[in-house]
Amino acid sequence: MTVTAERVVLATDGSAAAATAAAHALFLAGVLDAPLHVVSATGVPSTAASGTTETETAGPSASAAVEAEEAVGAVTRRALLAGVRLTSAVVGGPAVVLGRHGRSGPGRFLVGSVAERVLDAPPVPTLVVPSASPRPTYRRIALFADDVPSAEPAATFARRIAAATRGVLEPLAVIDERAVETASPDTRRTLETEARGRVNAVAAAAARDAVESGGTVRTGVPAAELLAHVERTGADVVVVGVDGADEAQGGGDRTARTVAGRIVRHVGVPALVVPSAGDGDTIDSPGRR
Repeated sequence: MTVTAERVVLATDGSAAAATAAAHALFLAGVLDAPLHVVSATGVPSTAASGTTETETAGPSASAAVEAEEAVGAVTRRALLAGVRLTSAVVGGPAVVLGRHGRSGPGRFLVGSVAERVLDAPPVPTLVVPSASPRPTYRRIALFADDVPSAEPAATFARRIAAATRGVLEPLAVIDERAVETASPDTRRTLETEARGRVNAVAAAAARDAVESGGTVRTGVPAAELLAHVERTGADVVVVGVDGADEAQGGGDRTARTVAGRIVRHVGVPALVVPSAGDGDTIDSPGRR
């Protein structure tokens, strides 16, 4: 499978979290040789509380419009310095940048529609960037080697990034401890063989792309093991596959979606969530925390 990125999309509100996301979006656009499209929203506050009907809204204030333009301008200047092709737009409507502050709470999210899409059914590969992320390098890429349809496009994206950065791919296959508690010895051996096979397949594909690859198989709770794997390997970014929008509406694989949700909430590095269906040639890059 060949991964081509038509464009990288960044939603920005000019905040510190959005500035961090912009650095990673610019880096990823360069890695994937794709243009960056920057969007900032003016916000349209409802006036229903002041006596108007629900369908009436106030237009964006002059200051909101200026702030949106400034947010786009800041990224535009950085793109010019980085040599990244860029298009931009200032649109009406509520902002879509999301965030999670600090690491003390139980993964609380601020607004939005973007967060729900990331956790449930992202229509495109989506990069979620912690506000405390360091300068992007992506020299060590953790990959969740699952057995769902999204695993192959996720692995392909991970290899593409590793090849561009001359990085190391660190795939992890997890045998769910709940599946082996009551399993027979033969079933356990089968699960172990399948998990090792997934890791070996990733390593073989990486070798064909001249990408160095490790490989780990562990037994435990998938999300917890992946979080621990990121810490152990010192990964700069983690790539996780998840059902696309069409599949999620039909139920999809709940384990993959649960893993992606926990990773996005709790991991300390950028997380690239890759769907198995939908438009896969645009990368959305919201900031968080």
